[in-house]
Amino acid sequence: MKSTILLTHIFLFLSLAFVGCTDLEEEPEGLLAPETFFKTPQDVEAAVLGAYAEWVTVPISRELPLALMLRSDMSDIGDRNTNGNRIAINEFAMDASNNLTSDIWEYLYRAISAANTAAQAAQSIEAEQGIKDRLEAEARFVRAYSYYHLVRLYGDVPYVEKPIESAAVLESLGRTPASDVFTAIVDDLIFAKDKLPSQQQGDVRNRATAGTAATVLAEVYLTLEDYTKAAEEARFVINNAGEFNYQLEENYQDLYNGDLAGNIKEQILTLDFHNSLDANNYNVDWLIAQTRIRDFTPRSLSVPVPTLAVYNSWDDRDYRKDIAFEDSVVIDGVLTALTDTEFTAARPHIAKYFRYPGPQDAGDDRRGDNDYNLYRYADVLLIAAEAIAESEGVTPEAIGYINQIRERARFNGVTVTGFPVDVNPGISTADFIDVVREERRLELSFEFKRWYDIKRWGILEEAFTAPTSFEPHDVNPNRDYLFPLPQTEVDVTGFEQNSGY
Repeated sequence: MKSTILLTHIFLFLSLAFVGCTDLEEEPEGLLAPETFFKTPQDVEAAVLGAYAEWVTVPISRELPLALMLRSDMSDIGDRNTNGNRIAINEFAMDASNNLTSDIWEYLYRAISAANTAAQAAQSIEAEQGIKDRLEAEARFVRAYSYYHLVRLYGDVPYVEKPIESAAVLESLGRTPASDVFTAIVDDLIFAKDKLPSQQQGDVRNRATAGTAATVLAEVYLTLEDYTKAAEEARFVINNAGEFNYQLEENYQDLYNGDLAGNIKEQILTLDFHNSLDANNYNVDWLIAQTRIRDFTPRSLSVPVPTLAVYNSWDDRDYRKDIAFEDSVVIDGVLTALTDTEFTAARPHIAKYFRYPGPQDAGDDRRGDNDYNLYRYADVLLIAAEAIAESEGVTPEAIGYINQIRERARFNGVTVTGFPVDVNPGISTADFIDVVREERRLELSFEFKRWYDIKRWGILEEAFTAPTSFEPHDVNPNRDYLFPLPQTEVDVTGFEQNSGY
């Protein structure tokens, strides 16, 4: 009988994580039966938090954002002495033994394992039905969001929706077609949207609400090219923004100011590293050190850095350029362009994560108070504009959503400027879709969206081999839209590897 690495991950996570989450008076009858662990809503909520906690572990909080940034055409490797697995991801040269992608695979499945257990346990406890449904919905959201990354990164993946109770069950698993995984993701998100509250207690943004579920559902439909449903879900969020307490922040810089953490109304879902999800040494903001300028400040690595073409092509009149980049530093009292120095990576750096780290930076320079924006209200406006244009054509509504974002960009924190200008009402549908795509690239720069956009638009060759490419690389469209399955999984399961690896 064959065994799998995935089995080890699921069994190990359940045995280590959940035994410590509950206050048990009896010996559990079976290791993997949720009803033997969970007696109260608090027990189940602890399991839900355990699922969220996997998202602030090193493989997900550091390696997944880093992989998504490097895979895009906007971020390059700065310090070439960094881990070779990162360089391979950036240069489309990785193979199935890449440790970063295998770690991402493992920990996404750990989150799914925790979510499966919590979802099943929610309906086994003694509590009001509404409480049980809310707990199940939150667990199913974590499961859906974790699978959403897995299926976009790896394609067909094993789909598990219940706690694994025997090796025989796991032995029967194969790679589930991506279309079926997406169907399950949609089902989970619809359930979550229906059962979750409009706001979490304290209006925290690192736990899902009905608005969060609808936002992710809108993006899932956009990814599936179901533009009518994508527009419907985005409109639901926009029309209920007051109930969800969502709005565009007045100043774009505020989105990346650790001093304001916890008070940003634009955030819909965040990775919050200053949290109480887990007592272990998980809560470290890695991008603050990864993006800071090497040789200039302590523990700064210059790993993902902007390509020069991205910086040079960005209009200097756009205030968002000032926020996205650090292009000069003071050396011996003189303001010096980074491109003129002898630093390891002599080019502008990504400033969003380190410029205003907040008070926590005083104690540990890897612990800024900034949260990673996984989704924010601007995402919803962009999704709505694109989905409406693709399904209904250019309408005043769709144009209005882009103009809201551009209007915010015209405020530089002090005065209102004249750039970027509003979209011309007479624009063609094709030109408007191009505008939306470019607006996504600029508005969401270095926020882990660009690679998935390249993938869903099918523009791999255009992005990396065209004369106007920001980061030229040799790419193979028959291989490079997907990451390889971890070789350890293939070896023990016999899964067919993704093409080209």
